[in-house]
Amino acid sequence: MKKILFAAAVFLFLTQNVFAQDAVGKIKLGFDGLARIRYEFLNNNSSLGSYNDEHGYFRFKFSGGVSADFFNIFSVYGKLTTESRSYTYNANADARYDISEFLIDSLFINIPKLFGVLDIKAGRMDLPMSEYGEGFLIGDGTPLDGSRTYYFNAARFRYAVMPRTNIEFMTIYNPEIDDFPVMNSQDKKLNDSQESAAVIYARSQLTNKLYIEPYYIWKTEKAEQNPARQHQKDISVNTFGSYLKYDLNTIAFRAQAAAQIGNYDDEIGRAFGGYVYADLPLLNIFKPLSVGYIYLSGDDPDTKAVEAWNPLFSRYPWISELLVMLYSRETAVGYWTNLQLARLEATFKPYEKISINATYDFIYANTAMQPNDIFGSGLNRGNLIRCKVAYNFTNKISAYVLGEYFIPGDFYSKDAEDASFLRLEFSAKL
Repeated sequence: MKKILFAAAVFLFLTQNVFAQDAVGKIKLGFDGLARIRYEFLNNNSSLGSYNDEHGYFRFKFSGGVSADFFNIFSVYGKLTTESRSYTYNANADARYDISEFLIDSLFINIPKLFGVLDIKAGRMDLPMSEYGEGFLIGDGTPLDGSRTYYFNAARFRYAVMPRTNIEFMTIYNPEIDDFPVMNSQDKKLNDSQESAAVIYARSQLTNKLYIEPYYIWKTEKAEQNPARQHQKDISVNTFGSYLKYDLNTIAFRAQAAAQIGNYDDEIGRAFGGYVYADLPLLNIFKPLSVGYIYLSGDDPDTKAVEAWNPLFSRYPWISELLVMLYSRETAVGYWTNLQLARLEATFKPYEKISINATYDFIYANTAMQPNDIFGSGLNRGNLIRCKVAYNFTNKISAYVLGEYFIPGDFYSKDAEDASFLRLEFSAKL
């Protein structure tokens, strides 16, 4: 994989020189960028009151990308990104604004419609969650740097079997710390360990109403130092599953189910995860009103069998910005597992430029934790309320406010306090 990525970088450099003299009408250059400012305030998100965990900070993210399309045959794309923080309140953090590291966020070559049926993409790239089962298993290749980056180091071959059916083969390599050149390097950790995977992923619009995405994912994780997981040997996980959507025009059903067989320190683990949602418009106000249920298996303390769900590449806040940090006390940051969640979600647009999304989650655990300063002996994780109000000034300038409030149940200690999360964001696409 490293050789593929290095070759892509060299290829980009050489082609710029080779074709520079004859670029008119044959090479199309494009530029894009992003400027994003966030303010975030968190209270008890990791501690539930067991220690001082209140802090707030600004996040300043800037990205700039350059693309080159050669003869409408292939294209190359590269992007640099930096994100810095300035703390407004935290006993151990610096409030000064210092420029953080600049990294290569994207660097890939894309060859579409080779022989009319084959798309090839290789290098460092984001993998759109909308193309991989709504991001249930494939969404973020760098979970420990927050939303600074999402990239995967990958090579992907997508073959069009029929007009409405394709199948792809993909390899993934994600290091623990970035092994590309980094300006002003701060050795930011991207993963708990070095990860690699092989993926077979298919998509098919079987009928006008039924769409499916069956897949097989084989993933390995190097033995890691995270004491919450305590794996002494490399982990390998086989995941079989499928996403489907059944659209009846007035109501749509979305579902996903996957089974896992893994090797954890020479113990065979078996796990199951999935979800189901019903989306229905209501009185032309809620677009849509959704009712859903999520299930992720957990270890059984009675049998000591390995039954915990492995989230693979979905350790981003797809369930909650608040709970993603609380999991650090249980397994690892964003390591979604041992969970049942019933959700009621409403989305409506009072005006063309305003969108409001509100959710209520009742959250349960399959197995209890060992009681301590954070955990109790029950199974009720608690209740989560979330609301996001977004406003689009133009198609390139937008802002939103996001708030979450969590009321812990008896899965946590009887002394556990409520937790809250607030984010204000302003972003402009360049």
